[in-house]
Amino acid sequence: MKHKIDQLLLKGLTLLFEHKEPFLKRWKHQLTKLNYQNDDLVARFETIIEMAIMKPVDERNPNVDSLIFSLFTEWQARFSKKEEENESIFLLTTIENLFHQLLAQKSSTTFLDHQAVHSFFSRILDQTFLSQNVEAQNQKWLKSIISTNMVPIKWVAVVKKNQQDYQVETVICSDSYKVDNHLLDICTSLKAGEIDHLSLAIQKLVGASSDDYEIIQIPCINDNLLICPDDLLSGEQISFIKGMYLRQLKLHQLESKMEWKDASLLFLQHLIQTKSVDDGLNAITRGLVDYMPFKRCALFLYNHYVDKGIGVSGYNVSDFTVQQIKEEIFTLPLIDKYFYSLTHSQPLYFSNALDILPKRYVQEYQLKSLVVLPIFVPTKNKLLGIALLDQGAETPFEVLPETMTTLIKFGQYAGELLYSIWDETLQQFGCPQTILTLREKEVLQLIADGASISEAAEKLHLSSYTVRDYVSAIIQKLAAKNRTDAAVKAIKMKLIS
Repeated sequence: MKHKIDQLLLKGLTLLFEHKEPFLKRWKHQLTKLNYQNDDLVARFETIIEMAIMKPVDERNPNVDSLIFSLFTEWQARFSKKEEENESIFLLTTIENLFHQLLAQKSSTTFLDHQAVHSFFSRILDQTFLSQNVEAQNQKWLKSIISTNMVPIKWVAVVKKNQQDYQVETVICSDSYKVDNHLLDICTSLKAGEIDHLSLAIQKLVGASSDDYEIIQIPCINDNLLICPDDLLSGEQISFIKGMYLRQLKLHQLESKMEWKDASLLFLQHLIQTKSVDDGLNAITRGLVDYMPFKRCALFLYNHYVDKGIGVSGYNVSDFTVQQIKEEIFTLPLIDKYFYSLTHSQPLYFSNALDILPKRYVQEYQLKSLVVLPIFVPTKNKLLGIALLDQGAETPFEVLPETMTTLIKFGQYAGELLYSIWDETLQQFGCPQTILTLREKEVLQLIADGASISEAAEKLHLSSYTVRDYVSAIIQKLAAKNRTDAAVKAIKMKLIS
């Protein structure tokens, strides 16, 4: 199994390099749209792209994981601020979508090609979970290692190496060495160009005297441990601490991978069981609540026939009231301000729903905080709709970074399902039966039955020119490629038999 996955990852990497030149052109174009959001972040991200796309790879023995790990190391160094993690993941998803667009332009592209690219970027997302929510994990581990008394320690600090300096992430003291919490808070705000300066500053703040044992520095991947021993530590004890720390990092990474992948797999299995439009829509809204930390979900789709957003399904929200909602979507603050983010798979969190939705809906559903999930099809570059998620009436909440990252895949899985039943869905929800006139239906029915233009004209007592005009109007209304495609779509939408 591992051999097959490695082959798939390698295929994805090969496809990325094959499309390097057209990708770079598209990415330059994307920058004109991205720069208004966070110039500094985009500039740093662009540097990593150039490193990745231009990075020499041993063609005889390419190692995908080595490439990803080297990029991730650079990622951690550059994107050290927690508030930038979601933005950087959004940029990564934007890049993946660009490659899907390039693949879709080639007639020789297979679905496996899309899966290979998707697998490559999913492996990168795996790595990002190592950095997310790791501070709490470190504190738990530090407290554990101190409380065991296997190694005599007064205090231990985790220091992160950023792009230009070192920063203290956390400091934990033993029960026998009490330090005021305010002083520990000050420690976690410290930065310095040299790690020795941080070591000295922590000593001063926590009250360690000059005749104590020397502070021990232990490098661990991108972290550094500073340990103030309560006794002389042997080489074996130092190796034990380093080994334990590295092991907990790996375990945390594995747990994070399994959590989001398990949730994604369960959601996908949930969707696969659907047999009808209603089943599919209900599976999406219910799955987003059952497998994600939310309590309510409402699903809205974009009806391009009438240029409106339409409510189609709700979970722990009345289906009937959701389905009554039909809005000119481009007048909504959500679409007006955040359309670009939504069309690139980015879930959005808002502490105040009034910032993006009309007041009447906020009051009717007693909305406070809100997450907006785009229902997006990366292989087709199509935004089909959005899901609104919250924790219940009058309930404010916050969202962890790993939740937002996992939602990207949920939105894409939902998008793939909806795309497969798209015409039937629009026909069932809000697509008027009068989208085709009676005469247009008669013309299309004859075409579907195998009649030529001249034969349809003869049966309907019309000129061939008039029938051609009807066919052109039908193709435009149904967004079809040709009259055959229009007939197939109309049958799916039950406009003709």
